[in-house]
Amino acid sequence: YIVPITLREAPWQSLASDIVIGKDILELLSSSMYVDPMTIYREYVQNAADAIDDARENSQIDSGSPGNVTIEIDVSGRNVKITDNGTGIPHTEFATRLTAFGASKKRGRSARGFRGVGRLAGIGYCQELVFRSRASGEPKVSELRWDCRKLKAVLRSSDEHHDLRDAVGQVVELRRIPTGNFPERFFEVELRGIIRHRNDQLLNTSAVNGY
Repeated sequence: YIVPITLREAPWQSLASDIVIGKDILELLSSSMYVDPMTIYREYVQNAADAIDDARENSQIDSGSPGNVTIEIDVSGRNVKITDNGTGIPHTEFATRLTAFGASKKRGRSARGFRGVGRLAGIGYCQELVFRSRASGEPKVSELRWDCRKLKAVLRSSDEHHDLRDAVGQVVELRRIPTGNFPERFFEVELRGIIRHRNDQLLNTSAVNGY
């Protein structure tokens, strides 16, 4: 006589609390994705153009008025600034939006950039990556700085306990500064200490204009 035995399947369990996103993802999303240094201009100008389109939709720029994207190349100082007169980013969203990964609000729209990683393009090509912005009516300018030299040291570290959040926390700083001569509404990215790469293309005005 055989006694039938019914085996219950073990229930599935969520692994949400066990998922680890390692620090090396930063290298994949920055230096490894943008191997051609000139693409940083494409990424930042695309983001600027999207911000200008948003400003038009919000009636912050009249239909007959031009949107402005300014590229300043300081060869002797080895710095580059890209500034636009789009919507700007309110301080309440500034840090979150500039330290989020793959969480762009542009997906599903006609915007040029939508993956939420383009702002990382400059990390591998400068010593400091600085973002500044001011939305209409704000009394101060928001400023966020990536220490790219320190980031490289963190990525080289053999410490396995550094996940993505820890790595970003070590190399990113935020502050608010007086408005000074900054526009009433703007967004700006500054690459400080441009690293010499491929015949110094990033500081070659003719090459940038051609690109």
